[in-house]
Amino acid sequence: MMVRFLHTADWQLGMTRHFLDAEAQARFSQARIDAVETIGRLAVEQKCTFVLVCGDVFETNHVERRVIVRALEAMGKTPEVTFFLLPGNHDPVNASSVFTSTTFTERCPDNVRVLAEPGTVDVTTDGAANVRLLPAPWTSKRPIEDLVGKVIAETPADDAMTIVVGHGSVDVLDPDT
Repeated sequence: MMVRFLHTADWQLGMTRHFLDAEAQARFSQARIDAVETIGRLAVEQKCTFVLVCGDVFETNHVERRVIVRALEAMGKTPEVTFFLLPGNHDPVNASSVFTSTTFTERCPDNVRVLAEPGTVDVTTDGAANVRLLPAPWTSKRPIEDLVGKVIAETPADDAMTIVVGHGSVDVLDPDT
């Protein structure tokens, strides 16, 4: 079985560069939205089933409403590809989460899913659930535990094709864990 997906992270939409003047900042912001549209088109061209955005979709949970709207519109332009968004350290799932804001929830297209809970997400391709995502979303800017390690430890091993969806740095690579 072969599954194609596109992996990306750290879009940080809504980021401002204080050294840019207003016109340059507008071009900088537009380039990021254009990149999201390009990711969608590339996923379609390469026959990807889905796109994984592994953390920091937004620069902060307090981005301007228009940033949210433009991001969702950009992802919605390729409805044949599902975008799975993992909250990261810049946009964690908490009481002020951008992902639970009215703007996000009311404008979110059907092809966008937020991986807001750790656990198992089955992805259906060609009518069969044959890929399992194992998301480890951030719920704070500074977690006190290994989010990826925890979700792996809590998931029984089986023969399912599993893609662990995490965000952050790797301190140690240990082939036995």
